[in-house]
Formats: sequence, structure tokens, C-alpha cells
Amino acid sequence: QALKKLETLEKKLIRAEKRKFDGEQSRIQKLKASSFPGGNLQERVENLAGFYARYGPAFLDIIRKDSLSLEQQFTVITI
Repeated sequence: QALKKLETLEKKLIRAEKRKFDGEQSRIQKLKASSFPGGNLQERVENLAGFYARYGPAFLDIIRKDSLSLEQQFTVITI
């Protein structure tokens, strides 16, 4: 009877971990979709003019300050 209860508990733990993993996987996919719309880099899909119209000249200052011009890595700028 103790083994049966242990097996039941193990199954519950596995289901809980699977739900947690699925939730994390979903959040990662949403983040990836927002960062890479249509499977492309965001700067190839979004237009700079739209951000400039929304946030004004200060947006260009933020881009200039936070961008690493010759680095081969992504920079995430949160507005």
C-alpha cells in the first residue's frame, strides 16, 4: 500500500513538473515571437519611424547610448 501511494505521489509530481515546464516553454515562445516577428530580426520588420513618432528624439539617444556598434551580439532595449 505504501508503494502504491509513492507511485501516485510520483505521478502527481511528474504532472506538476510537466505543467510548469509547459508554462515556461510557452513564455519563452512568446518572448521569442516578440523579439523575432515572423522569424526575422525585429529591426528588419519594425520601422524606426514608428518608434520615433511614438517616443520622439529621445528614442534615438537611447539607441545611440545602448547600441554596441561593432559587437556581434543582441542588445535588448526596453521602452
